[in-house]
Amino acid sequence: MEQRISIRDVAAHAGVSPSTVSRVLNGQDADHMRPETKERILASIKELDYTPVRAAQRLRRRKTQALGVLIPDISNLYFSLLTRGVESVAFAEGYSTLVCDSNHEADRESAYLDFLLSEGVDGIVFVPVGRPDLDLVQRLTDRGVRVIVADRRVDGLTTIDADNFGGSRDLTTYLLDLGYREMAYIAGPEEVSTAEDRLAGFRSAMKTAGRAPAAVVWGQFTFQSGYDHASAILGRRSVDAVIAANDLMAIGAIRAAEDRGLSVPDDLGVAGFDHVPWAALVRPQLTTVEVPAYAIGQEAGRRLLDGSEDSLRLPTTLIPGGTCARRRRTK
Repeated sequence: MEQRISIRDVAAHAGVSPSTVSRVLNGQDADHMRPETKERILASIKELDYTPVRAAQRLRRRKTQALGVLIPDISNLYFSLLTRGVESVAFAEGYSTLVCDSNHEADRESAYLDFLLSEGVDGIVFVPVGRPDLDLVQRLTDRGVRVIVADRRVDGLTTIDADNFGGSRDLTTYLLDLGYREMAYIAGPEEVSTAEDRLAGFRSAMKTAGRAPAAVVWGQFTFQSGYDHASAILGRRSVDAVIAANDLMAIGAIRAAEDRGLSVPDDLGVAGFDHVPWAALVRPQLTTVEVPAYAIGQEAGRRLLDGSEDSLRLPTTLIPGGTCARRRRTK
């Protein structure tokens, strides 16, 4: 795909700052710029065939040239990647990015939405904890602040997410094909659409195979949650695989298995979801599903700036790893 020319590309070509280009685009160069500087900028715009984002221009005239990003957990690399995707688009168009971490807490999430409103951001990329305060979201939109939901769904709002159902179904089918039969599932938080979709994909694959889950529990998308739930499951049930709804919980499950003297994958298969960069450092390498977090952030940022209200669902990719292996069946 051809890379779209940004305001920073024009600025670099003309040898000026992005804000100087912005003043020319917005007609704010009178009495503040040498004629030859403006001519050089206009020549660069023409030579590079730069087309400014019209919605972004309207926002610049109106507010702060800042976007807000509200995520549940900055320590989770998945959300860090998503945030970087938003920031890359914002920076290219001369915007700053204000990042807030709700720490999986609904009250903190509402407080940060209020804060971003008070800061006058031009738009917000929002990854909600669960079911957000829709009255507060409506107050934001009534004040002209666009809200794009990333990674999760909220009725009535533009959403950029991934095919979590299909990815989870494919992952479960892959483990079934390897010979796993007694599979436990550690889901994400209840009322989070991502967690619900991944659990639904798991259940769909198991139903198609005529199998019943060995156990299903709701987790919190954290390492400790994966560790605690896996420890409890392994302590009371005979299972041959644990699928966790994200990589952090999967790594927690691996640690729980090791602490019980179990070998992965010889005694227990473990799989995750997201394929965050450091998941490749786990030995054996984690079996997981890649979700394009960075691209989700980019698409959400673009929609804030170009005014698009179209939702988008991106594909996922199965990543086989060494934490799952073909099972040997005894007669």
